[in-house]
Amino acid sequence: MKTNVVAGNLNALLETQNNINTVLILTGEINGNDIDTIRKVVNLSVLNLADVNIVEGGSFYNEDKEYVSIKKDEIPEYMLSGLDTIASVTLPNSATTIGKKAFSGCIEMTSVTLPEKLEYIGVYAFDGCTGLTSVTIPCGVIGKNAFSNCTGLISLKIGEGVTVIGEAAFLGCTALKSITIPKGVISIGAEAFKDCAVLATATIYNGVISIGDQAFRNCTELALVSLPDSLISIGENAFRDCTRITAIKVPDNVSKIGDWAFFDCSGLKTINLPESVTSIGEAAFFGCSGLTSIAIPNSITNIKENTFNDCKGLTSITLSKSVTSIGDWAFWGCNAMEEIHCEAQTPPATADSLNGIDKTNCKLFIPKGTLAAYKNAAGWGEFTTVTEE
Repeated sequence: MKTNVVAGNLNALLETQNNINTVLILTGEINGNDIDTIRKVVNLSVLNLADVNIVEGGSFYNEDKEYVSIKKDEIPEYMLSGLDTIASVTLPNSATTIGKKAFSGCIEMTSVTLPEKLEYIGVYAFDGCTGLTSVTIPCGVIGKNAFSNCTGLISLKIGEGVTVIGEAAFLGCTALKSITIPKGVISIGAEAFKDCAVLATATIYNGVISIGDQAFRNCTELALVSLPDSLISIGENAFRDCTRITAIKVPDNVSKIGDWAFFDCSGLKTINLPESVTSIGEAAFFGCSGLTSIAIPNSITNIKENTFNDCKGLTSITLSKSVTSIGDWAFWGCNAMEEIHCEAQTPPATADSLNGIDKTNCKLFIPKGTLAAYKNAAGWGEFTTVTEE
């Protein structure tokens, strides 16, 4: 049914038909009273608001019995939240904002068409829309949990007009297999793609400067990820438990790798650490049992606690001349270590950091003229084979 509406008049236009319509196509203007009417249409399946303008005025009560007021060109909070009959929604071309929980829990929704002028998708806007299979987001900021737990989402297209992917935006989208982050995006929020269990590829284009804490945590099928040259920081637990990643190229602008960033990435075999990196977090590579060698750049002075704990495959490591201290248990469980090249003139301070290395079989290489210093230094003096180079 196609109906032209004067704001506040939809109920009168529909009259008794609001009990039989499944398809509703509106034009004209609607306000809060009209949205209240839409919410009461029994068995409403398809709603097309493309040629509608939302205007101020009127109100409705959401599923939590809370009063909701209306603003111009904004999809209001809780607009259709919890309606379990709606399958397809086309939003107004003039809409700029989608409010909090506007469509959350619409479990039968399979498609939604978003406007080209969109500036912001509110928190939990489409949370739990388990029937949603594809979505194209042309522009704007994607808010916290905007599409979290959309477990049927297979296809996601993020337009170049999108600038921010918010915290937990796609958390638990367990059917999503690949993503492409375009050049317009500057940040990927904490937990943005956490628990996307079948996500296999993530292509991130130049523009993104930060990947938030736990952004890709528990993406256990993620095998291919490309990090852009614009990237500056990798957050805590960002790729934790991504066990299928085999190689990471850290861009030359990255300065910080957060705590536990690659924890238990057991398939990781190669990673470079450029001179731009000034901080490697605690336990950043804990459990990366596939790593065989690593070189610490001159920009690092401290190797923190548990950094390479349980890296069982690690056979060789080079510590730059700038390293002054190594935290407790940094190399615990690295019992396959065959050689350590330590370039520091003064032996780095250790406590229990070298425990777990077989110092009888592992060879230690140190700068010329420093043998006495290393022999007298805690931890270092326990190596059987020490060679100046």
